[in-house]
Amino acid sequence: MFDVFGDLKKQISTSGATTPKVSSWVFSCMKACMLITLLACVLVTAKNYIGDNIRCITGTKDQEHKAIETYCFISSTFTLVDLDNTQPHPGVGPDAPRVKDDGEVEVVDNRRHAYYQWVPMMLMLQAVIFYLPIWLWGRVDKGFFKAAICQLDKIHISDVSPNIECSAKYFAGSINTHRSYAFAFLMCEALSFAFSVGNLFLTNKFLGGEFFRFGIGALHYLGMPASDPNNPLNEIFPKVAKCTWYKYGASGTIQKLDSMCVLPLNIVNEKTYIFLWMVYMVTAFLIGIFFLTHIILFLFPNIRSTTLVFMAKSHQTKLDLQHVLPKCNYGDWFLMHNFRKNMAYFKEWVAAVRQEVVK
Repeated sequence: MFDVFGDLKKQISTSGATTPKVSSWVFSCMKACMLITLLACVLVTAKNYIGDNIRCITGTKDQEHKAIETYCFISSTFTLVDLDNTQPHPGVGPDAPRVKDDGEVEVVDNRRHAYYQWVPMMLMLQAVIFYLPIWLWGRVDKGFFKAAICQLDKIHISDVSPNIECSAKYFAGSINTHRSYAFAFLMCEALSFAFSVGNLFLTNKFLGGEFFRFGIGALHYLGMPASDPNNPLNEIFPKVAKCTWYKYGASGTIQKLDSMCVLPLNIVNEKTYIFLWMVYMVTAFLIGIFFLTHIILFLFPNIRSTTLVFMAKSHQTKLDLQHVLPKCNYGDWFLMHNFRKNMAYFKEWVAAVRQEVVK
């Protein structure tokens, strides 16, 4: 079974080797969503663990039976709406017009279910969408941060004074020139937030407008039998559905065959989307919180300066930062903040920057 997730494993690094990079919790949430969505895509396409996509009762044999099953899967199945609860399977019953007690003829409406065929491709598209802001930021950075940190992200056995001096001189000599760099990162975070929220509405549209209420209802009815007519899981991912097949008879007359089909694939689909509902809702909320925090830091210089000073561990580093930060704009603060997260010699680096700035 682990072979199924072999390709997904390649996306997760376990080697312990890290590259200095500018990142945030927003990007971490987006990457987590991407990996979970890829995992879901692998799961719904693992036919060995699901079985056949569809099995139909057609009353025919051999080639004709296989042809009808294939047709029903590619042309979509349907369930009937407004049936009473006496039906053995929700949404499956006679679709002939019904005559009410008052003599009025009522036509039974049906609901087509075709989106389950597109679930793997939809999940792959969503994974690409989640990765897009991270990819865009990589195109913007182009190794700039790695060059600016001058290999100070690693512990060195030899003397690192030249590296510290090189990085400090660059920073001190380029103060107030990093605004566009930081603003580009903020725009990528804004894009991440837009994609995380837009993904909710995209998924809701894909599932026929049922995604938002699907999660809450599914959590309540998750332990109930699949045949329960009140189970909302059956409305979006029916386990038993109908299919109509037309063929020409011996004399050329069109014959109608009404088939009842079982959809094992929807068992996995429904559980997958319950989990994705929780993941997408939580991550959209968290990304919104993190992005709002970064907007506040962007708008209020005193808050961001106080935050960076508070995060410094050494008292001397706090004093050095208090002399350097008043000369920095948001872009400089942003670069310094990421240096603190990645740099192994941040205390020495800040002291060197202070000396360069006061010259």
